[in-house]
Amino acid sequence: MHARPPRAAALLVPLFVLPLLGLGACGGQDEVTMPPLTPEPGDSQFLDAPEPTASAASAKETLPARLALFKYLRGLAAGNAKVCAYLTPAYQREAFGGPAACRTGFAAARAKLRPQDIAALRGVTVPACEPGPGDGEYTVRFEDLAWKGEPARPGGPLAASFTLRKTGAYWQITV
Repeated sequence: MHARPPRAAALLVPLFVLPLLGLGACGGQDEVTMPPLTPEPGDSQFLDAPEPTASAASAKETLPARLALFKYLRGLAAGNAKVCAYLTPAYQREAFGGPAACRTGFAAARAKLRPQDIAALRGVTVPACEPGPGDGEYTVRFEDLAWKGEPARPGGPLAASFTLRKTGAYWQITV
């Protein structure tokens, strides 16, 4: 057998030890943190809603209700059937044909929308709503939605007006 000269060992030891020392300098934290969530610049209309008129409700007060409608409309554009959770059985009956028909009829109803409607829904915002018709309810008329381009056409899952009601801890769309 050949014995390695001590000089070669002296060169190899640092090559193995230096990477191990570098691992210790990584901070020692196993926790992965995320930056705080901030609103998207394109969706600033939620924060910069117009001043309320005599019949309009305040932007801060209505934000949770408007956010529920916003998520429904954007989810409809994305093809996400989970947005059915934002609909009451009454709205599902009206828009999809049955009290729990959203999940089963979602794809078919979305397929009836024109490609331009789906594109428009990707840029829609809900800048304001009005109180009523009932106590604690808000209404958003289709023409009051803000569109980045051409608006979608109402019909099917897109009502001429949306009534929002708080059900438990959540806001839902009803008729």
